[in-house]
Amino acid sequence: MRILVALALPLLAACASPAPREEPASAAPPAGAATTEPAPGTSPMPSAGAGQVTLDFRPGTATNGGGEQNASAQGASGSIEITGTMDTPNPCYKVSGELAGQDSRELRVRVVGRADPERTCVQSIGAVPYAATVRGLAPGTYSLTVVHAYPDAGWDEATVVQSQVVVR
Repeated sequence: MRILVALALPLLAACASPAPREEPASAAPPAGAATTEPAPGTSPMPSAGAGQVTLDFRPGTATNGGGEQNASAQGASGSIEITGTMDTPNPCYKVSGELAGQDSRELRVRVVGRADPERTCVQSIGAVPYAATVRGLAPGTYSLTVVHAYPDAGWDEATVVQSQVVVR
């Protein structure tokens, strides 16, 4: 009996220890994330003399509590800067970005949330901040759409930006 108690005690202690704390989201997502190539089934969008159009997507740290799902975009020199917050079914979601477009002046950025299979999570709404840069754009006006998508959660896609953006 004492052997059984000695073997079960570490298991019970592990179950009783608190879950690791999640760090609060920073105001700016971490830099240095890899460039996201165009979404499967789409071709790279050419731009006049600027090279291939790419998306640099930088997710932040997920937190508990949603309700502030949003995004905004601003034109810059040869690029469009996008910042946003994506609500998720729980704070254990990873987000990524995909770039697609119908032609060289229509851009669609799809932010995709998927459950992280390596984490067990409390069931509460989460929020993930992100920043993205569409690079390689020629000067001009672009029609930009940013959509939040949840392919495995049963949530509807949400269009969070639909506007004209001027690139210098």
